[in-house]
Amino acid sequence: MKKMLIATALLCSTSALANDAISASLCGFVAEDNRNQVRKVLADNKLNLRNIYSGVRCNNESLLQLAIRRDALDTGTFIVKQMPAKVLADANYEAWATANGFADNPLVNIIKARLGE
Repeated sequence: MKKMLIATALLCSTSALANDAISASLCGFVAEDNRNQVRKVLADNKLNLRNIYSGVRCNNESLLQLAIRRDALDTGTFIVKQMPAKVLADANYEAWATANGFADNPLVNIIKARLGE
């Protein structure tokens, strides 16, 4: 029983480390506007962006907020296309962009188009 608990604890901590590494990679590639590497990380780890989006934070911002902040148009467009419109609407990226001085960022217009505005 003791060996099983140790093995479970090791597995959980390894998984947490892997998740942190994946999150860090995604944040770095979004900041660099490297859409191909974002896609590669997702594919290599058999992840769907829709499933992990809410759990990935980059300096306390979502991947899309980071893309807007860093003018990562290619990667941001990829993220917008992958996310359900309801998630984008609920996050209210237009208000966030306006409040942070990014109202004229092209990604905001892409988000609005995705939402049908």
